[in-house]
Amino acid sequence: MADHMDASLTEVAMLRRAVRDEQLRSERFWAHGLDVEGLLRGVTASLNTLPLVVVEHAEFDHYGSGYASYADVSVTKRDGSTRRNEGGGQVSVECLNVLLCRLTPVACVLRPANRWRGPGDNGSSVLPESDRAVTAPDRSWASEYRQIRDVLDRHGIALIGADLLIRPLPMGLAVETNLADSAQTIFDAWFHWRD
Repeated sequence: MADHMDASLTEVAMLRRAVRDEQLRSERFWAHGLDVEGLLRGVTASLNTLPLVVVEHAEFDHYGSGYASYADVSVTKRDGSTRRNEGGGQVSVECLNVLLCRLTPVACVLRPANRWRGPGDNGSSVLPESDRAVTAPDRSWASEYRQIRDVLDRHGIALIGADLLIRPLPMGLAVETNLADSAQTIFDAWFHWRD
């Protein structure tokens, strides 16, 4: 399935629809009438039951404004080994971000980054960028990555790696996004946010 999906994700017609925020609903992709938000919330709930990871935060509200073509799910190690108390009620948590695309059943994982949480559940995280996408994380996250991939597979969501996502967008296509600082890539078509 992944090879077929990889080829589809780079077709100009599909990319054109993605940059216009059109959900790809067909026999090849998500069935008509599918509740995408419900599916992505179900995937997030499944991630939260894994033996090795716990969902630290899930962003479904487009970061409070604008539009995100994905839900941003931060997972951390369930054993607490990536959580550090920084004093003053502030906690630093190393997380993998799993981006669940709203446009078609694909996801990507970003290399670990720190998420901060303070008193009163105030927190911060880093917005996703294409240069953080990975094909496989470093060894310290390998087992967790396999569990995440298995959940995505069970839900019919293909995990797409950096090797595909870093390819440049075809000439003539552009994405309105706050996430790209340089030349736009396939990542920007499928995973974009604008305020």
